[in-house]
Amino acid sequence: MATNRMLYLGLLALSVTFYFASKIWFSWLLLALVLALPILSFLCSLPVMLTCRLTVRAPDTVEQGEAASLRIGITAFRFLPLPEIRIRLNLRTRDQEKDLRFLSHLSRAGGLLTLSTDQCGFIVPEFRRGWVYDALGLIRLPLRMPQPHPIAILPPSIQPDIRPRLENFFQQQMKPKSGSGFSEQHDHRAYRPGDPVKNIHWKLSLKSDALIVREPLEPVRRRIILAVRTPRGKDERARTLGTFRYLSGWMLEHGIVFEAVWMEDGKLRQAPVNTEKDLLSVLRDTCLVPESSADLPWPLPLNADLICPVGSERGSVS
Repeated sequence: MATNRMLYLGLLALSVTFYFASKIWFSWLLLALVLALPILSFLCSLPVMLTCRLTVRAPDTVEQGEAASLRIGITAFRFLPLPEIRIRLNLRTRDQEKDLRFLSHLSRAGGLLTLSTDQCGFIVPEFRRGWVYDALGLIRLPLRMPQPHPIAILPPSIQPDIRPRLENFFQQQMKPKSGSGFSEQHDHRAYRPGDPVKNIHWKLSLKSDALIVREPLEPVRRRIILAVRTPRGKDERARTLGTFRYLSGWMLEHGIVFEAVWMEDGKLRQAPVNTEKDLLSVLRDTCLVPESSADLPWPLPLNADLICPVGSERGSVS
């Protein structure tokens, strides 16, 4: 800290002047004490300085426009008061970087940094540098910085102008279960050579004068894909991800199981969405996608019963 060092140099200069200008016997003792002050301060503060650790608590996801904060604290071996700590923090977002200097007395009560969540996307608090000072603020040691913790800013749901036609997927279709076995749902059909004897429905067989078997059924797994684009423009991205959130919630309410597909780091990523927790996980991942990974290959190299592209360049929703 420049102010503390200037004050110490001024005190040292006065002590030297007093030593040479005065013939008082204790002037040399005063000069020696002033010269030893930095060493004594450093030695007394060293155990605390060496055990200082930076702690950070931040949410994984926040809603757009919701109040969010980054809580910064310090832990150390406290047999003495903690010295001053300074941190250089960079808040990295999709379209800009903003350097901040956190200069408050962080070591005494911790710090609370308010984050802006006006735009959909992400914030990555990157702790670039940190120093812990001795009690007099003259000598500093580097402080170990925590790993970046990205925070996803989720957009609100946006209802699309055109909703995909999913009525055909409300009714669950059934098919004969491979390998037979138990099933809560079943059908009846005529006996075929090779059918297990245990599947014969004897009461129906006696009534119809023909062997009838009980055939177990299983649901037909139909594959539905929501192909999510992550556009470069912040407004387009918020609209696209908001539309995806609305469609996903609507499909979950109607019991439609689907997959989400998006591009990240040049690779096609897929994730099944069966619950609200799965949806939030996918929303977080898509919010964290950088702009360089925005485009999806089209048509998708995937086989599915229905593929719904979500994104302005794909006609919004079709």
